[in-house]
Amino acid sequence: MSTVVTVALPVFAIIAAGLLAGRLGLMTISDSAALNKFVFRFAMPAALFGLTAGAAPPGDKDLVIALAYGVAALTAVFGGYFLAQGLFPLTKPEAGAHGFASTIGNAVFLGLPIALSIEGWERPFVSLMLVEGTLVIAIGSALMAPRKEDGSTLSRLGGYVVGPFKNPLVIAMAAGLAYAALGLPFSGPPETFFSLLGRAAGPTALFSLGLFLVTHPAPPLKPIAGRIGAIALMKMAVLPAIALGIATLLGLNDPVYFGALALFVFVPSGVGAFIMASQYGVYQTEAAAAVSFTTIIAVLTISGVLAVFG
Repeated sequence: MSTVVTVALPVFAIIAAGLLAGRLGLMTISDSAALNKFVFRFAMPAALFGLTAGAAPPGDKDLVIALAYGVAALTAVFGGYFLAQGLFPLTKPEAGAHGFASTIGNAVFLGLPIALSIEGWERPFVSLMLVEGTLVIAIGSALMAPRKEDGSTLSRLGGYVVGPFKNPLVIAMAAGLAYAALGLPFSGPPETFFSLLGRAAGPTALFSLGLFLVTHPAPPLKPIAGRIGAIALMKMAVLPAIALGIATLLGLNDPVYFGALALFVFVPSGVGAFIMASQYGVYQTEAAAAVSFTTIIAVLTISGVLAVFG
Protein backbone atom coordinates (compact mmCIF):
# COMPACT_ATOMS: atom_id res chain seq x y z
CA MET A 1 0.00 0.00 0.00
CA SER A 2 2.83 2.40 0.86
CA THR A 3 4.36 1.98 -2.60
CA VAL A 4 1.08 2.89 -4.29
CA VAL A 5 0.53 5.91 -2.07
CA THR A 6 4.11 7.07 -2.57
CA VAL A 7 3.63 7.06 -6.35
CA ALA A 8 -0.02 8.16 -6.48
CA LEU A 9 0.29 11.13 -4.10
CA PRO A 10 2.72 13.06 -6.35
CA VAL A 11 0.34 12.46 -9.27
CA PHE A 12 -2.51 14.12 -7.38
CA ALA A 13 -0.16 16.81 -6.06
CA ILE A 14 0.81 17.87 -9.60
CA ILE A 15 -2.87 17.96 -10.64
CA ALA A 16 -3.55 20.05 -7.51
CA ALA A 17 -0.73 22.42 -8.45
CA GLY A 18 -2.45 23.05 -11.78
CA LEU A 19 -5.74 23.61 -9.98
CA LEU A 20 -4.10 26.11 -7.64
CA ALA A 21 -2.39 27.97 -10.48
CA GLY A 22 -5.73 28.41 -12.21
CA ARG A 23 -7.58 29.30 -9.02
CA LEU A 24 -5.05 32.03 -8.18
CA GLY A 25 -5.19 33.41 -11.69
CA LEU A 26 -1.53 32.65 -12.33
CA MET A 27 -2.41 30.73 -15.51
CA THR A 28 -5.40 30.75 -17.85
CA ILE A 29 -7.34 28.61 -20.33
CA SER A 30 -4.95 29.60 -23.12
CA ASP A 31 -2.01 28.43 -21.00
CA SER A 32 -3.65 25.01 -20.63
CA ALA A 33 -4.05 24.79 -24.40
CA ALA A 34 -0.38 25.73 -24.92
CA LEU A 35 0.80 23.11 -22.42
CA ASN A 36 -1.31 20.45 -24.12
CA LYS A 37 0.21 21.33 -27.50
CA PHE A 38 3.72 21.02 -26.06
CA VAL A 39 2.95 17.58 -24.63
CA PHE A 40 1.14 16.34 -27.75
CA ARG A 41 3.57 17.66 -30.35
CA PHE A 42 6.94 17.43 -28.60
CA ALA A 43 7.27 15.80 -25.17
CA MET A 44 5.07 12.73 -25.59
CA PRO A 45 6.36 11.95 -29.12
CA ALA A 46 9.90 12.12 -27.71
CA ALA A 47 8.97 9.68 -24.95
CA LEU A 48 7.38 7.26 -27.41
CA PHE A 49 10.26 7.46 -29.88
CA GLY A 50 12.73 6.73 -27.09
CA LEU A 51 10.66 3.78 -25.89
CA THR A 52 10.35 2.16 -29.32
CA ALA A 53 13.83 2.99 -30.66
CA GLY A 54 15.53 1.39 -27.66
CA ALA A 55 13.25 -1.65 -27.40
CA ALA A 56 14.78 -5.12 -27.02
CA PRO A 57 13.55 -8.04 -29.17
CA PRO A 58 10.60 -9.83 -27.51
CA GLY A 59 10.82 -13.32 -26.03
CA ASP A 60 8.17 -16.07 -25.91
CA LYS A 61 6.60 -14.85 -22.67
CA ASP A 62 6.61 -11.27 -23.95
CA LEU A 63 4.56 -12.44 -26.93
CA VAL A 64 2.08 -14.22 -24.64
CA ILE A 65 1.37 -11.16 -22.53
CA ALA A 66 1.35 -8.97 -25.65
CA LEU A 67 -1.35 -11.17 -27.17
CA ALA A 68 -3.36 -11.25 -23.94
CA TYR A 69 -3.27 -7.50 -23.55
CA GLY A 70 -3.73 -6.81 -27.27
CA VAL A 71 -6.99 -8.77 -27.43
CA ALA A 72 -8.23 -7.13 -24.23
CA ALA A 73 -7.30 -3.65 -25.49
CA LEU A 74 -9.06 -4.16 -28.84
CA THR A 75 -12.15 -5.38 -26.99
CA ALA A 76 -12.10 -2.36 -24.66
CA VAL A 77 -11.48 0.34 -27.27
CA PHE A 78 -14.03 -0.93 -29.78
CA GLY A 79 -16.45 -2.09 -27.10
CA GLY A 80 -16.28 1.33 -25.47
CA TYR A 81 -16.66 3.02 -28.86
CA PHE A 82 -19.81 1.16 -29.93
CA LEU A 83 -21.41 0.94 -26.49
CA ALA A 84 -20.94 4.66 -25.94
CA GLN A 85 -22.83 5.43 -29.15
CA GLY A 86 -25.66 3.15 -28.06
CA LEU A 87 -25.88 4.38 -24.47
CA PHE A 88 -25.16 8.11 -24.80
CA PRO A 89 -25.89 10.87 -27.34
CA LEU A 90 -22.32 11.05 -28.64
CA THR A 91 -20.79 11.84 -32.00
CA LYS A 92 -18.40 9.29 -33.46
CA PRO A 93 -15.28 11.29 -32.46
CA GLU A 94 -16.68 11.63 -28.92
CA ALA A 95 -17.33 7.90 -28.83
CA GLY A 96 -13.76 7.38 -30.04
CA ALA A 97 -12.47 9.47 -27.15
CA HIS A 98 -14.67 7.44 -24.80
CA GLY A 99 -13.26 4.15 -26.11
CA PHE A 100 -9.72 5.49 -25.91
CA ALA A 101 -10.13 6.63 -22.28
CA SER A 102 -11.60 3.18 -21.53
CA THR A 103 -8.38 1.53 -22.70
CA ILE A 104 -5.27 3.70 -22.43
CA GLY A 105 -3.55 3.31 -19.07
CA ASN A 106 -1.34 5.51 -16.94
CA ALA A 107 1.52 3.06 -17.42
CA VAL A 108 4.36 5.54 -17.80
CA PHE A 109 3.69 7.88 -14.90
CA LEU A 110 2.09 5.56 -12.35
CA GLY A 111 2.72 1.93 -13.29
CA LEU A 112 6.33 2.06 -14.46
CA PRO A 113 7.80 3.50 -11.22
CA ILE A 114 6.16 0.61 -9.35
CA ALA A 115 7.34 -1.98 -11.91
CA LEU A 116 10.90 -0.67 -11.61
CA SER A 117 10.79 -1.25 -7.85
CA ILE A 118 10.01 -4.99 -8.21
CA GLU A 119 12.71 -7.35 -9.49
CA GLY A 120 12.03 -8.70 -12.97
CA TRP A 121 8.91 -6.64 -13.72
CA GLU A 122 10.57 -3.97 -15.85
CA ARG A 123 11.03 -5.98 -19.08
CA PRO A 124 7.48 -7.41 -19.35
CA PHE A 125 5.99 -4.07 -18.32
CA VAL A 126 7.91 -2.18 -21.01
CA SER A 127 6.88 -4.83 -23.58
CA LEU A 128 3.25 -4.09 -22.74
CA MET A 129 3.89 -0.36 -23.04
CA LEU A 130 5.10 -0.96 -26.58
CA VAL A 131 1.90 -2.83 -27.46
CA GLU A 132 -0.24 -0.11 -25.96
CA GLY A 133 1.72 2.63 -27.68
CA THR A 134 1.62 1.11 -31.14
CA LEU A 135 -1.88 -0.39 -31.04
CA VAL A 136 -4.12 1.68 -28.77
CA ILE A 137 -2.85 5.14 -29.67
CA ALA A 138 -3.10 4.46 -33.41
CA ILE A 139 -6.66 3.12 -33.12
CA GLY A 140 -7.71 5.88 -30.71
CA SER A 141 -6.38 8.48 -33.12
CA ALA A 142 -8.32 6.92 -36.01
CA LEU A 143 -11.56 6.86 -34.01
CA MET A 144 -11.23 10.40 -32.65
CA ALA A 145 -10.10 12.20 -35.76
CA PRO A 146 -12.76 14.18 -37.67
CA ARG A 147 -13.60 12.59 -41.00
CA LYS A 148 -15.92 12.95 -43.93
CA GLU A 149 -18.96 10.73 -43.92
CA ASP A 150 -19.59 11.16 -47.63
CA GLY A 151 -17.68 9.68 -50.55
CA SER A 152 -17.05 6.04 -51.41
CA THR A 153 -16.55 3.30 -48.85
CA LEU A 154 -12.95 2.95 -50.03
CA SER A 155 -12.21 6.63 -49.44
CA ARG A 156 -13.74 6.49 -45.95
CA LEU A 157 -11.66 3.41 -45.10
CA GLY A 158 -8.62 5.22 -46.43
CA GLY A 159 -9.33 8.05 -44.01
CA TYR A 160 -9.22 5.61 -41.09
CA VAL A 161 -5.85 4.27 -42.26
CA VAL A 162 -4.19 7.56 -43.18
CA GLY A 163 -5.69 9.67 -40.38
CA PRO A 164 -3.54 8.28 -37.52
CA PHE A 165 -0.35 9.13 -39.43
CA LYS A 166 -1.19 12.81 -39.05
CA ASN A 167 -0.88 12.28 -35.29
CA PRO A 168 2.59 13.17 -33.87
CA LEU A 169 2.37 10.27 -31.42
CA VAL A 170 1.81 7.71 -34.16
CA ILE A 171 4.54 9.27 -36.31
CA ALA A 172 6.99 9.09 -33.41
CA MET A 173 6.22 5.43 -32.73
CA ALA A 174 6.52 4.49 -36.39
CA ALA A 175 9.86 6.29 -36.60
CA GLY A 176 11.08 4.58 -33.43
CA LEU A 177 10.09 1.13 -34.67
CA ALA A 178 11.83 1.79 -37.99
CA TYR A 179 14.95 2.94 -36.12
CA ALA A 180 14.96 -0.22 -33.98
CA ALA A 181 14.38 -2.45 -37.04
CA LEU A 182 17.50 -1.00 -38.69
CA GLY A 183 19.52 -2.09 -35.67
CA LEU A 184 20.96 1.36 -35.13
CA PRO A 185 22.49 2.14 -31.70
CA PHE A 186 20.38 4.25 -29.39
CA SER A 187 22.65 5.63 -26.71
CA GLY A 188 24.67 8.67 -25.74
CA PRO A 189 23.42 12.20 -26.54
CA PRO A 190 20.44 11.07 -28.72
CA GLU A 191 19.11 8.83 -25.94
CA THR A 192 19.65 11.57 -23.37
CA PHE A 193 17.84 14.14 -25.54
CA PHE A 194 14.73 12.02 -26.05
CA SER A 195 14.77 10.90 -22.42
CA LEU A 196 14.95 14.45 -21.05
CA LEU A 197 12.28 15.79 -23.37
CA GLY A 198 10.08 12.75 -22.84
CA ARG A 199 10.18 13.08 -19.07
CA ALA A 200 8.51 16.46 -19.37
CA ALA A 201 5.36 14.86 -20.81
CA GLY A 202 3.98 13.39 -17.57
CA PRO A 203 4.19 16.29 -15.12
CA THR A 204 3.24 18.84 -17.79
CA ALA A 205 0.17 16.85 -18.81
CA LEU A 206 -0.92 16.33 -15.19
CA PHE A 207 -0.44 20.03 -14.38
CA SER A 208 -2.43 20.96 -17.49
CA LEU A 209 -5.21 18.59 -16.47
CA GLY A 210 -5.58 20.39 -13.13
CA LEU A 211 -5.49 23.76 -14.85
CA PHE A 212 -8.15 22.62 -17.31
CA LEU A 213 -10.47 21.43 -14.55
CA VAL A 214 -10.42 24.79 -12.75
CA THR A 215 -10.56 27.06 -15.81
CA HIS A 216 -13.46 25.28 -17.53
CA PRO A 217 -16.94 25.42 -16.00
CA ALA A 218 -17.94 22.00 -14.77
CA PRO A 219 -20.97 20.52 -16.57
CA PRO A 220 -23.89 19.14 -14.57
CA LEU A 221 -22.85 15.86 -12.93
CA LYS A 222 -25.83 13.82 -14.12
CA PRO A 223 -25.08 13.94 -17.88
CA ILE A 224 -21.47 12.78 -17.47
CA ALA A 225 -21.70 10.46 -14.44
CA GLY A 226 -22.87 7.53 -16.55
CA ARG A 227 -20.08 8.12 -19.08
CA ILE A 228 -17.40 8.23 -16.40
CA GLY A 229 -18.83 5.11 -14.79
CA ALA A 230 -18.82 3.29 -18.13
CA ILE A 231 -15.17 4.25 -18.73
CA ALA A 232 -14.18 3.10 -15.24
CA LEU A 233 -16.03 -0.22 -15.58
CA MET A 234 -14.38 -1.01 -18.92
CA LYS A 235 -10.90 0.13 -17.91
CA MET A 236 -10.72 -1.20 -14.37
CA ALA A 237 -12.81 -4.40 -14.63
CA VAL A 238 -13.57 -5.67 -18.14
CA LEU A 239 -10.15 -5.06 -19.71
CA PRO A 240 -8.21 -6.66 -16.79
CA ALA A 241 -10.56 -9.66 -16.69
CA ILE A 242 -10.06 -10.36 -20.40
CA ALA A 243 -6.28 -9.88 -20.35
CA LEU A 244 -5.66 -12.00 -17.27
CA GLY A 245 -8.14 -14.64 -18.44
CA ILE A 246 -6.39 -15.02 -21.82
CA ALA A 247 -2.96 -15.16 -20.15
CA THR A 248 -4.24 -17.97 -17.91
CA LEU A 249 -5.70 -19.87 -20.89
CA LEU A 250 -2.37 -19.52 -22.73
CA GLY A 251 -0.63 -21.18 -19.80
CA LEU A 252 1.34 -18.21 -18.49
CA ASN A 253 2.56 -19.44 -15.10
CA ASP A 254 5.53 -17.15 -14.54
CA PRO A 255 4.56 -15.02 -11.51
CA VAL A 256 6.88 -12.20 -12.65
CA TYR A 257 5.22 -11.85 -16.05
CA PHE A 258 1.72 -12.44 -14.69
CA GLY A 259 2.29 -9.85 -11.97
CA ALA A 260 3.62 -7.30 -14.46
CA LEU A 261 0.58 -7.90 -16.69
CA ALA A 262 -1.77 -7.52 -13.71
CA LEU A 263 -0.13 -4.23 -12.72
CA PHE A 264 -0.31 -2.95 -16.29
CA VAL A 265 -4.02 -3.62 -16.77
CA PHE A 266 -5.02 -2.30 -13.34
CA VAL A 267 -3.42 1.15 -13.71
CA PRO A 268 -6.00 3.95 -14.18
CA SER A 269 -6.92 5.76 -17.37
CA GLY A 270 -3.85 7.60 -18.58
CA VAL A 271 -3.46 11.35 -18.82
CA GLY A 272 -2.85 10.71 -22.52
CA ALA A 273 -6.63 10.31 -22.84
CA PHE A 274 -7.06 13.93 -21.78
CA ILE A 275 -4.22 15.17 -24.00
CA MET A 276 -5.58 13.42 -27.10
CA ALA A 277 -9.13 14.58 -26.39
CA SER A 278 -7.88 18.15 -25.99
CA GLN A 279 -6.04 18.09 -29.30
CA TYR A 280 -9.07 16.74 -31.17
CA GLY A 281 -11.40 19.08 -29.26
CA VAL A 282 -13.78 16.37 -28.03
CA TYR A 283 -14.73 14.84 -24.68
CA GLN A 284 -12.17 16.85 -22.71
CA THR A 285 -14.17 17.19 -19.49
CA GLU A 286 -15.13 13.52 -19.45
CA ALA A 287 -11.56 12.41 -20.15
CA ALA A 288 -10.19 14.62 -17.37
CA ALA A 289 -12.79 13.35 -14.90
CA ALA A 290 -12.13 9.73 -15.91
CA VAL A 291 -8.41 10.10 -15.24
CA SER A 292 -9.07 11.50 -11.76
CA PHE A 293 -11.78 8.99 -10.84
CA THR A 294 -9.96 5.86 -12.03
CA THR A 295 -6.75 7.01 -10.31
CA ILE A 296 -8.63 6.91 -7.00
CA ILE A 297 -9.88 3.39 -7.81
CA ALA A 298 -6.37 2.33 -8.79
CA VAL A 299 -5.07 2.90 -5.27
CA LEU A 300 -7.13 -0.16 -4.33
CA THR A 301 -6.56 -2.26 -7.46
CA ILE A 302 -2.79 -1.76 -7.55
CA SER A 303 -2.57 -2.43 -3.82
CA GLY A 304 -4.30 -5.75 -4.50
CA VAL A 305 -1.84 -6.60 -7.27
CA LEU A 306 1.14 -5.86 -5.02
CA ALA A 307 -0.37 -7.88 -2.18
CA VAL A 308 -0.76 -10.93 -4.43
CA PHE A 309 2.28 -10.71 -6.72
CA GLY A 310 4.68 -8.15 -5.25
